[in-house]
Amino acid sequence: MEKTVLIVTAMEGAENLARAISREADAIVEIARSRRAALARLRRGPVTALLLDSVLPDAEVTTSDIVWQNADGAVPLEIPLASLGAIGVVRLLQSVLEGRRQAETVGRKQAAAAVSEELQSTITSLLLESDLLSRDKALAPSLAEKARVVRELADTLRLRLRSGCPDSSPSLGSVMFAQTSESVYAR
Repeated sequence: MEKTVLIVTAMEGAENLARAISREADAIVEIARSRRAALARLRRGPVTALLLDSVLPDAEVTTSDIVWQNADGAVPLEIPLASLGAIGVVRLLQSVLEGRRQAETVGRKQAAAAVSEELQSTITSLLLESDLLSRDKALAPSLAEKARVVRELADTLRLRLRSGCPDSSPSLGSVMFAQTSESVYAR
């Protein structure tokens, strides 16, 4: 994903800071000379990070709070850009972006684990119910066959979830088609 950094500052030499950030953080850097200009830019699309110069004059109608409300998930930093200098800003930005990346990675892993756990529970229920159904002696042979197919599909899903490698086994669609074809042609 390409990173976009929006610098909101009226300071002289902002272009030099933008070039340093672009080079060191490997990002597209845009400059807004006021909070109002930043707000207009944010309305055009999201940015990865928003660096708001804390020494911007407060005389503007557009406040920092309004800018933050429209930042849509951007890493927000309100800092004295001139005091930190280009190297300090780059280091701070890289550190914050790395922290964000790590937090997103952890979040994705936790979400995947929660979904996997929920699916495992549902699949276990399917396996148990299909086993109980297939043991029913009064069940018509065609329904017993369908219960067997459901059990095999659920078992395939369970194995794929456990392995975490869906590409290493046949796709669910191909398994379903093959098993359905077998049961149709077996008649």
